[in-house]
Amino acid sequence: SWLYSRSLVMDGNFKAEHMHAANPIDEVPLMDGCSFMISDGKYRVHLALAKDTAQWSECNNHCTVNQANASHHRLEATGISGCACARHGCFVLHAMVDFQKGERQMNMDYALCEALKHNASSIQRALTCYDVNCQYHKFLKDEVADSPYLQIQEQLEIVLGIGLWHVHGHQDSCY
Repeated sequence: SWLYSRSLVMDGNFKAEHMHAANPIDEVPLMDGCSFMISDGKYRVHLALAKDTAQWSECNNHCTVNQANASHHRLEATGISGCACARHGCFVLHAMVDFQKGERQMNMDYALCEALKHNASSIQRALTCYDVNCQYHKFLKDEVADSPYLQIQEQLEIVLGIGLWHVHGHQDSCY
């Protein structure tokens, strides 16, 4: 039933870059684990353990997928991303993450798993709208199974979607 469903929009912003600090010891996180930001410590451990599999877009030349394979030496964060409610547009608590090298699978996995934890005990279905869903969900179950920090309820059905703005850049074979 769609009554017990959640609709999420997943996307990133590559203008929110953060350079490496000259004195990292002086850095103070402003929203570590509060509001919509994730807790940095647990997220860093997840990133250290996660496999970084290079993906190339198979359906079209999506900058989101291909930018993850570029080099970003001077930046600590190359952008920010997260999950928002598709109906209301508000960010989901604890589901915003920093990118270290573009929009990579391991970053979005963490954001999605955190979003699907929030008030989700009775949720049976989740609609995820993401501009590269055809590429992203190919490895999601494997990534979740391989990580002690990622978890999705077994009974949860994930329905894939691509927003109207991005769907025209895909091929019919994507779905």
